[in-house]
Amino acid sequence: MPKSRFNERNLSHMLPNAITFANMALGVIAIYISKDTSSNNIKIASILILIAGAADKLDGYVARKLGATSQLGKELDSLCDLVSFGIAPMLLWWNMSINSSSLAVVLASLFYIGASAYRLARFNINGKNKYIEGLPITIAGIVMSGKCLYDVIYRLQFIDNTVLNSENLIIAVLLSVLMVSNFKIKIPL
Repeated sequence: MPKSRFNERNLSHMLPNAITFANMALGVIAIYISKDTSSNNIKIASILILIAGAADKLDGYVARKLGATSQLGKELDSLCDLVSFGIAPMLLWWNMSINSSSLAVVLASLFYIGASAYRLARFNINGKNKYIEGLPITIAGIVMSGKCLYDVIYRLQFIDNTVLNSENLIIAVLLSVLMVSNFKIKIPL
């Protein structure tokens, strides 16, 4: 029995969207796991965010290969990216920090999440360009969670948490500025 074009189209769109939802699920699970602030849980949460980065790269690749790119997929990807690379890395940082309630940490986190949302919105309205403007949120989220992972594995037992917290505060602000900046990166094929 021949397949209808309607079913083929739906199936081809389901796979990239499923990968996008996997990206978001990894971010949500990372948030949940990092609530328990044990070193092991912080490591697992950091790794989940890094895996979400691979899923984010994969969903676009699969959508292009299947000819299943759509405006809905683009918007869905941005919403899921905000969870996995905007909110999850900040909550991961809060949960591994002793002084997470300090005003500086809260303000830097809000700046980072706001810059993430702004960066994604700007990307969505720019249409098809040959360049990406500002640092992609996925890279920012990977840098932030990678730094937390590195700190927990190699540095936390040797360096005071206040020093690590100060470093992460500076990195969060720097990443925020880079996300909203106007520098251009050529889109890789």
